[in-house]
Amino acid sequence: MSSLHFIGDETSYLRIPNNDLNFGTGDFTIEWYQYQMDSNPFPRIFEIGNYTTSISIGVSIEGGIFYYWTNSTPNYSFYLNDSQYKNKWVHFAISRSSGTTRIFMNGTSMVSINDTNDFTSSDDLVIGNETTPSSSASFGGYMTYFSWVKGIAMYTSNFKVPTVYPTLTSNYLLLLKAGSFIGTLGNTVVNNNVGVINQVPPGFGSIPPTPIPTPTLPNFRNIGSLFTDNAMVYYRKGLLSSCGVGSVRNSSVKSKRI
Repeated sequence: MSSLHFIGDETSYLRIPNNDLNFGTGDFTIEWYQYQMDSNPFPRIFEIGNYTTSISIGVSIEGGIFYYWTNSTPNYSFYLNDSQYKNKWVHFAISRSSGTTRIFMNGTSMVSINDTNDFTSSDDLVIGNETTPSSSASFGGYMTYFSWVKGIAMYTSNFKVPTVYPTLTSNYLLLLKAGSFIGTLGNTVVNNNVGVINQVPPGFGSIPPTPIPTPTLPNFRNIGSLFTDNAMVYYRKGLLSSCGVGSVRNSSVKSKRI
C-alpha cells in the first residue's frame, strides 16, 4: 500500500475547485492520516482561502500549535511538541455535530469548540497549502488518505483509529488516497506535483489473522460416577496369605459390600 507524497514547497499540492465543498452551518467531518517532515513556518494541512485575505476553514500546525481556522479566526486548539507529530504517523479528525466541533488526535478528543460558523466561500480547497500556494505555507510529508464528508459528524466521542480506508458513502465529497481520488468530487482534483510513496502507518491495510476456534470441552460436572457403590470390593483382614500363594482357602477372598 502507498501514500500521497507532498514535497514541501509551493509546487506540491492538491487543488479541488469549490463545486459544493461548502459546509454552511451543517455537520461535517474532515479526516486524514499524516506523516509530517517539513520545517516550514506556517504549513497548511488544508485550507479554503488565504491568510492574507480571508480563510473560510483550514488547519495549520505552527510552532507546535494546532490551529483550527474558522472564517479567518485562528482557534488556538492545542499544543504539540515535535515528538508528538513530526516524523511519525498521526491521525487527525475534525467533526462538527449540532454546533459543537471536536478535534481528535489519534482517536482521542483534544478540544471541543462551540462552532456555529457558516463555512461558505468561492475559493478552492487546497490540500498541502493555501488556495494561493506559497513556500512558507507548504506541507511536506505523507498522507495515507484525506476525506471531506458533508452532512455527517462521524465522531462525537473517542474512537479506535482506523487501519483501513473509510467506507465510501454518498456523503463523501472527497476520499483521496494514493492513485485514487474518489467521492462525488473526486474527479475534479488537480494534482500538482504530489507523488506516491510506498509508506503507510504500521498495520494499516493488514488483514488480521483468523482466530483459532476454542475447542468445546465436555461438561464433566454433569457426569456421575462410573462405578456404583455395589461394584466396590474390599479384602477382609487376615485372609491374605503372607506370600501370596496357597490354597483357595487362604487366597484373597473378594466380597461385595451390601
